[in-house]
Amino acid sequence: MNSIKEYLEDVRKEMKKVSWPDQQELIDYTIVVVVFTILLSAFIFAVDQVYSIVLESIY
Repeated sequence: MNSIKEYLEDVRKEMKKVSWPDQQELIDYTIVVVVFTILLSAFIFAVDQVYSIVLESIY
């Protein structure tokens, strides 16, 4: 039980050392991730469509 308490105290100490982003940084990073995800999804969709068309023409 003592080791669990020590672990949680260490976690609390380390969490205080973390450099947390402010609200504007968080918003900016979230926008970047969402835009990149949408672009990557569109690219994968386009490649899938091209492969589908090519395979349909072969068969």
